[in-house]
Amino acid sequence: MVVKRRLLLAVASALTLVMTATAPMMAGFKEAAPSPLRQTGLLRIKDIAANGNTSGRAVVAVGWHESSNPGQLYLAFSLDGGKDYSRTNGNLRRYRVVGEPKLGMSLAICGGRVWAGSTYQDTSTGSTRVFLTSRTVGGGAAQALITPADGRRVRDVSVACASKNLLAIGWLEKKGGQNRARLILRSTEPLGQPPAINKKFKFGPAEFKSGISVAATPGAALVSYVGAGNLRLKRFAIDAGDASNITAGPVSTLARGDIKRPQIAARGNKVVLAYSDAGKVKAKLSSDLGVTFGSASTVVGAGSISNPSVVYSADVVGNRIVLEVAANKQGKLSPQRVQSSNGGATWGTRTFGHIGARMGALLKEKGKAPMLMEAWHNNAPKPNADTLRAKYETP
Repeated sequence: MVVKRRLLLAVASALTLVMTATAPMMAGFKEAAPSPLRQTGLLRIKDIAANGNTSGRAVVAVGWHESSNPGQLYLAFSLDGGKDYSRTNGNLRRYRVVGEPKLGMSLAICGGRVWAGSTYQDTSTGSTRVFLTSRTVGGGAAQALITPADGRRVRDVSVACASKNLLAIGWLEKKGGQNRARLILRSTEPLGQPPAINKKFKFGPAEFKSGISVAATPGAALVSYVGAGNLRLKRFAIDAGDASNITAGPVSTLARGDIKRPQIAARGNKVVLAYSDAGKVKAKLSSDLGVTFGSASTVVGAGSISNPSVVYSADVVGNRIVLEVAANKQGKLSPQRVQSSNGGATWGTRTFGHIGARMGALLKEKGKAPMLMEAWHNNAPKPNADTLRAKYETP
């Protein structure tokens, strides 16, 4: 009887864990207009960003790669919290973004603008350069090259807003036989005007193809990347009273081994850092704006070194954390939403039937609970068209 009782307790405990891992955290998602956002021969989602306090509007922006050989980058944005990305005539509010499509782009929203970081191929010098695009919520655009044409190669540009007045731009670069990570903190004057703040930092070494991710708040900018197979973090403290007063901290090693593709997000004092570790997706949390981190939680147990699971996006608001991942099961990627509503104490997983990556961002408006904005692409068998879709969460 004792053995049976212990067995029943073990089974009950296991069922509790399964229910925790599979139960949806929140319900009520609606399709954004137009539906679908876009349909063509090839589509690949690249990023999503949300800001609930942009010129009095809740702005959500989606970026993607369309077509091949070489293809084109685009962004679209919604002015009503992700419900509608269309113009007054019903067509998608779509804008071209200069950049190398296969290297993607990163989006951020602040200072009344949507910012897009991309990689520009300078064929005259053989350089690849960091390219920055800004677009006002009214549609006006400006562009600027951030790095010189000096033979360096850059990739994986990541942008984040520290505040409405300060933008963080990170990337990986290869120059003179060295691979390293870089960061610029610049104020958000319109591109083409000299920025009042333009602080440049280089650090590393960094693995050129293992990814980089930047997060920022008014108190700090955080850069996560991979060096010698290990997870690195560089923290830059920002003086809340004087944003030009920036102090670079030491490089910290947060995990060792076969680390790939980190994704970091910060809001207030909360930070989430998710990454692939020997093929499994793990997450580390901080409650002091990245000064210290707790132990890692394995949030996706599928995957191996040869067939790793991958995290595509991360966001955090208070105790709510959302990761968009692709779980690798015997070489087949399965899109999943992994989230926690209690600061990482427990995690829930939602598996989706489509084929293709998902991106998610939490929209926080004053006095309202954070709502999840999602975008994804459906990969269609040839010769059918791929589809780009977006949904927004309702209370």
